[in-house]
Amino acid sequence: MDQVVTMAFGDIEWARSGGGRLSRGERIGQIWEVVRLRITQRLRAKPQTFGARCPEEIDRMMTEVELPTSDLVERAASLVTRLGPDALTGHALRTFAWGALLGMRDGLSWDHEAFALAALLHDLALARRTHHVACFAADGALQASALHVRARVPPNLGVEAHLVHGGAGVDVIGSGLSGIDPELRKRVLARHPRGELKAFLADVFAREAREHPKSRMALWVSFGFADRILRAPFSS
Repeated sequence: MDQVVTMAFGDIEWARSGGGRLSRGERIGQIWEVVRLRITQRLRAKPQTFGARCPEEIDRMMTEVELPTSDLVERAASLVTRLGPDALTGHALRTFAWGALLGMRDGLSWDHEAFALAALLHDLALARRTHHVACFAADGALQASALHVRARVPPNLGVEAHLVHGGAGVDVIGSGLSGIDPELRKRVLARHPRGELKAFLADVFAREAREHPKSRMALWVSFGFADRILRAPFSS
């Protein structure tokens, strides 16, 4: 009997099936997800700031946002650093850091190596693009098997994917940044400087939208995603 392959929107089987091109139904579903997410964010109460009560606790938390030491993680970090640019490398490292802080805030448990690999490789296709695949995230998923670019990634889709989504959201548009203690923010940004991330992402996503008009990123750009990147609460 043939094995039945199940797939969820945005996962690796979805990427293989259609190369990241949105069907009409998926496009409508994504529009609804974005609208619902924006309404939810406006109605949601401002979260309590997550942080520490003393410098020693800040130091302890910062050790939790260091990449785990393993051969796989070291190889992934080396690949991301080698491909560059520096702004994208820093984004990958901060995605891990922000995601780990969000995970600690929410009391989640996760596989630290799997999360580190997913965070490091989630935007791999922005550095090494295969342009016959319409969606850069689908391209990256096919290269690195990482779930990425949905309006929401709840923990039941995988805590590691949830943390990558959350960490990237903090770094790209500042989503949830105000809920992280200012000293922790300062320490993460000092460890992994942003460079010219805003300009890089706004440019590359605008290009993605032009070259792949049926992709998720084209839809997101039509909703003003590039402008949200430029308005993120970071200097660059």
